[in-house]
Amino acid sequence: MSDTSTTTTPPPTSPPPTAPPAAPWHAGIDAEFIGHAQNKGWKLDDPREAFAAAAKVARDLEKHFGAPPERIVKLPAADAKPEDIRAYYERIGAPKEAKDYDLSPIKDQAIADSLRATLHERGVSKDAASAVAASVAKALESKTSQQTTEQTANLEAERTKLKESWGQNFEYNKLKAMDGARRLGMAPETVASLESLMGYAGVMETLRKIGVGTSEATFIERGLGTNGQVTTKEGAVARKAELMADKAWGARYLAGGIAEVREMTGLNMMIAGTPV
Repeated sequence: MSDTSTTTTPPPTSPPPTAPPAAPWHAGIDAEFIGHAQNKGWKLDDPREAFAAAAKVARDLEKHFGAPPERIVKLPAADAKPEDIRAYYERIGAPKEAKDYDLSPIKDQAIADSLRATLHERGVSKDAASAVAASVAKALESKTSQQTTEQTANLEAERTKLKESWGQNFEYNKLKAMDGARRLGMAPETVASLESLMGYAGVMETLRKIGVGTSEATFIERGLGTNGQVTTKEGAVARKAELMADKAWGARYLAGGIAEVREMTGLNMMIAGTPV
């Protein structure tokens, strides 16, 4: 009887499972940034080299612009939207609203308002606007001073000329000019405005004619007055003394007589040399 042995072959074993590849270090970073780095030729397989390349670019940009990113302002394109242009203006110091400009040195409100609107439209900074306002105010002040000087000189020249023309009737004619202004209800400011258009002599002569009436026969062109008319300061003093000695006239004056008050007022103005 023979001994027979049986050999059992073990089943084949499976290879150990392969571990999944490790995720790259830049996984999760915006694809645009990754693409930009690849286009620049940065080695993304080495984080150290990639970081060094990015840091070098940032440092070179700061050196080039001379300022950190937060201080860099980008100019709007030629076709930029109005709101983008406005944002740029405000970024460089322009106020949000025109009323925020301080133009207090300019006293003329109309000029200040017009200038304020233009400054805001052009996006001028508040500091620059203040400097412009000071310059404009100085120019306006200089112009006003020059005009005042010229007007004063012209007025004095015309007064001198008028005194020569009216001669010894100057005080009388001036009084009649004041009467004419009162008849028309003209305030001194109105008379001054007319003087800038017609000249002092022209205004005074016109008002004188209105003051004495509408008949040319009543105008005193030369010589002494007639019919008891007072034409000089000395004559006014004498006439006042005469009236004050007249008790009947004084009573009417004190009672508010229109003619008496008018005459006394005119005499007092002539004596005081009240200018028109």
